[in-house]
Amino acid sequence: MLLLRRVRQKLMKKNRFTSYLLYAIGEIILVVVGILIAVLLNNQNNESKLQKVEDLSLIRLAEDLKDDITRYEFLTRRLEGRITKCDSTLNLLTAQNTLDDRLGIISIHLINFFLIEGNTTTYDEMKNTGRLYSMKDKVLRAQIIDYYKDLSKWSTYVARNNQQLRNMTIQQGFSDYWVIQRTIWNDQKVSTIKYPWLLDNYSREIKDLEALVLKAKGVFKSNEFNVSLLQDDAEELLKKLPVTKSEQ
Repeated sequence: MLLLRRVRQKLMKKNRFTSYLLYAIGEIILVVVGILIAVLLNNQNNESKLQKVEDLSLIRLAEDLKDDITRYEFLTRRLEGRITKCDSTLNLLTAQNTLDDRLGIISIHLINFFLIEGNTTTYDEMKNTGRLYSMKDKVLRAQIIDYYKDLSKWSTYVARNNQQLRNMTIQQGFSDYWVIQRTIWNDQKVSTIKYPWLLDNYSREIKDLEALVLKAKGVFKSNEFNVSLLQDDAEELLKKLPVTKSEQ
């Protein structure tokens, strides 16, 4: 800069206006180029930082998906077990059963409600901070959004199925069923005088129980299918996300 100042002073002394004008323009161009280079370097630095943040978010998202997959595998095993118990109950209901068989029907048929509870912590954070929508890979972003939309949709669907089954089980006609089940769990004797329908294959109570088991089996099978769809989606999405160094 000192050299340029001296040149400028000489040109001014010699009153060479044209040369000085050219020099001034050149100096302005140098300043502008310098500013542009500084801005470019700053932008590159910011992009590098943003990319690191995005990569970290995607790694955390991958960890959430692994948790989801583990949960789906657990749900699948439990639902398969419930379906098997429903089949066992239905087989006993269609046979000529002893009292012990009938009490066994009631004791093995435990209606449990399993919810799909995906981990949305990182996804919600990415969405709320805007990092989700600033992703460079638009295809990957769309796949991430689609997965969590499906997670919300199927979670709601499964919860609705469960509620329908729950509403069925709390109807007045099943009040004896639950009383008997609690009696069995407490190792107490069940009175066939109080509950004569236990000895009648064609009683209304037995038919209602059969309808309940069929409904439960249908709900469990539907839930199992939905869980398997989500697990497939989660595994497919996981393949496209970055991994930690320990996994490479």
